[in-house]
Amino acid sequence: MKDRTKSYRGGFLSLPFVYSYLLLRVRKQKRFITSHLEKEIYPFRISNDGSLGEKEFKKLTAYYALGVPGVLGEALATLRGTPLSLRERLCLTYLGGISGLLDDLFDDPVKEASHLRDFVLHPEEMESQNSHEELLLNFYQKGLAFSSYPEKIKQQAEKVFEAQEKSLYQQELSITPGAIDEIICSKGGESFIFYRLCMEHPLEEAEANLLFKLGALMQLGNDIFDIWKDLQEGLTTAATRCRKIEELRTSFDQKLKEIYKLSEKTSYTQKNIQKFLRIITLGLARVYVCLDQFLELQESTPEKFFDANNYSRKQLICDMQKPGKQLTAIKYYLRLL
Repeated sequence: MKDRTKSYRGGFLSLPFVYSYLLLRVRKQKRFITSHLEKEIYPFRISNDGSLGEKEFKKLTAYYALGVPGVLGEALATLRGTPLSLRERLCLTYLGGISGLLDDLFDDPVKEASHLRDFVLHPEEMESQNSHEELLLNFYQKGLAFSSYPEKIKQQAEKVFEAQEKSLYQQELSITPGAIDEIICSKGGESFIFYRLCMEHPLEEAEANLLFKLGALMQLGNDIFDIWKDLQEGLTTAATRCRKIEELRTSFDQKLKEIYKLSEKTSYTQKNIQKFLRIITLGLARVYVCLDQFLELQESTPEKFFDANNYSRKQLICDMQKPGKQLTAIKYYLRLL
C-alpha cells in the first residue's frame, strides 16, 4: 500500500471488525448448514452402503461447505459490495461442499480418468455406483441448478480435474521446481475460479487474474502447513523440497505483493478492495508464523539447511490454536497491510 503509516493505523483499527465480520459470517454459514444441508445429507446417512464414513460427512459439513461460502464467498461478496444472495449461498454450499468428496473420488486408483471427466461434464448422464458417488452427483447437480453459469462451471470443473491430474506427478522424485510451481498454480488457481463462478455477477478478466494468483498463493500456504502430511504421502511440494526457508519466504512475499497490485486493477471500489485485502491478509498472515517455526529448525542445524525429512511430526506441525502463534499472526497482519 502507498502510505505505510496510514495503512498500519487502518489495519490496527480494522482488526476487531475483520475478526468479528468473519466470525459472524462463519456462524451464519454454520446455521445455514444445520437448517439446509443436514436435511439433505440425512437420507444418505440412512441409505449409506459403507462408501461414506463419518470422515467424509465431516469433511463436507465442517470444512468445505463451511469455509468456501463462509470465508471465500463472503470475501468475494465484500469485494463486490453486496451480500451473498440465497442462490449464491446454495451454489457455493453444494459445489464447495463436494470438493473434498471429488478429491477422494479422483484419488481412487480404481476410477478411470474418462469416468471422472464424464462425471464433471455430463453428470445428468451418469449413474452412481455407490453412496459416495450418489451424494456427489446429487449435490453437484443441485449446485449447478442454482448457478447462473452452469456450463461455465462444468468447463471450469474440467480444468480443476486436469489440475488434479497434473498433481499426480508430485509423487515422482524427479519432478522439477518449475513443474511444482505450475501444479501449485493450477490446483489453487483453477479451484478459486470454479468457486467464483458460483457468484451471480460476471467475472471480468482483471478479477479472474487476481483470483487465479490468489488461489495459487493459498495453495502454497496450504502446502507449507501440510508439509508433514505430504511427506507421509510421498508428495513433493515447494515446502518438502525447500532447503532454505528464506527463499520460500521471499517467494511467498513476492506473490502476496503481486496480489495487492492485481487487486488495484479490478473495477471494484477502493473501499471494497481494502476490505477484501484485509480479509485475505488475515488468513495468509498465519503462513509467516509457520515459516518462522521452520526457520528456527533450519537455524538449529550446524549446516543451516532445512530438510523436512530430518524433523518430527511435532516439529513440523504449526499449531495455530496456541495464543502465542495467534498473536504473532496478528503482528504479521498489521505489518503486511
